[in-house]
Amino acid sequence: MHRNNQNEYVMNDVICSTVASALDEMELHYSHEGELFMLTMCEEEANFPVRIIADDEQSVLTTIGYFPVKISQMNIDKMYKVINDMNYRQLIGSFVIDSEDGELSYRISQNADDGAINESVVRICLCQVVARMKNAYEDIMKAMYGGPQMNFSFATESKSAQQPS
Repeated sequence: MHRNNQNEYVMNDVICSTVASALDEMELHYSHEGELFMLTMCEEEANFPVRIIADDEQSVLTTIGYFPVKISQMNIDKMYKVINDMNYRQLIGSFVIDSEDGELSYRISQNADDGAINESVVRICLCQVVARMKNAYEDIMKAMYGGPQMNFSFATESKSAQQPS
């Protein structure tokens, strides 16, 4: 669902209405075009554009956070290894590099079949994506622009044991 000019809700489908309800409850500003919800999460480190795709036909909710800086073509090969190492340690979600334009994103997909979606699931997916982008921001920037490499883990940003202090 989305708000029309009279600020009323217009029903599109179950997943879209659930996403809109969750974003409204969180008091987030967003735009909505069909199954695509677009918003920007402002964090201390950076502003992260986020897209939520509510695919009612496939019964899938996909949440994608975009890194605010694109990877230069000369660094893409180097960053593939860094991203692969980060993804190896992920239990949920993955980083993806677009080799055409260097866009880096983090995405999570959630089954939404037979009522498996509710506002809590939407909030959890959104928070997970933003937290992962936020926690990886410094490490990714160091990998892209130099400096000591960091240990890529979800909860901490401690230096790797192999790196001198």
